[in-house]
Amino acid sequence: MSKLTKLKIVTPHAQLYSEDVYSVEVKTSEGRIAILPDHNPLVSPIVNHVAYIRATPSSNRKPMILLEGIIYVEKHQVRVFCDYFIPLESVSVEGVQKELAQHQQDFEKTNDDKKRMQIKALIKQNEAVLAAYKDR
Repeated sequence: MSKLTKLKIVTPHAQLYSEDVYSVEVKTSEGRIAILPDHNPLVSPIVNHVAYIRATPSSNRKPMILLEGIIYVEKHQVRVFCDYFIPLESVSVEGVQKELAQHQQDFEKTNDDKKRMQIKALIKQNEAVLAAYKDR
């Protein structure tokens, strides 16, 4: 069996992914990179994008939405700390667009500064998910 690397993806809410994988393709601030087993150490910011995870050399790539974060690559481990992570197949563009429209309406209706900041964060997240989806 070919060598694998442990991939861990952590968001502010929880560790959402921890699997042995063959490769992970991410988009850094410098462009897209593919990380394979025994990759040289690396630390880089990642931008909003669709990442691809391959469990084995012969398996299909699984697309995942990652929003802003940082990637740490060590010899046998890749750790991604990001704001948001979800399998692309779980994203409904229409659903995200509806949520975005609702959040925008809620933002206009409320006068509570704390609530407006929370809604604004949700609006930015929805916009980032849509942008990442288009960038795949």
